[in-house]
Amino acid sequence: MGKDRLDKPLDLHNYATWKLRFELLCGEVAALISEADVIMSNKVNSIMAKNVKNHHLQTIVRAANAKAAWDALAATFTSTCNTRKIALQQELSNFKMANGEHMPVYISWA
Repeated sequence: MGKDRLDKPLDLHNYATWKLRFELLCGEVAALISEADVIMSNKVNSIMAKNVKNHHLQTIVRAANAKAAWDALAATFTSTCNTRKIALQQELSNFKMANGEHMPVYISWA
């Protein structure tokens, strides 16, 4: 793998996009995550750590392997509780095109 860093690391508001991009980044490694291959798991953990904001690093470090880290991040960001729903409603109501933002970029977020 030549490139192991995404342009935008995982943060509070980009999990869905980050997840897809990370799966594509790890392509051939993704199948090995569930096989508990220690060497590849460590490599995936390293790649994952490079692609999250600093405040999410503890989630990866505390996990036993890459699969556990992946599941912990998924559990954090795919929450279906009322608080998350309210936050998403607020985000949607405040969603608007930024000054100088190109239309394709704006549409890709919508």
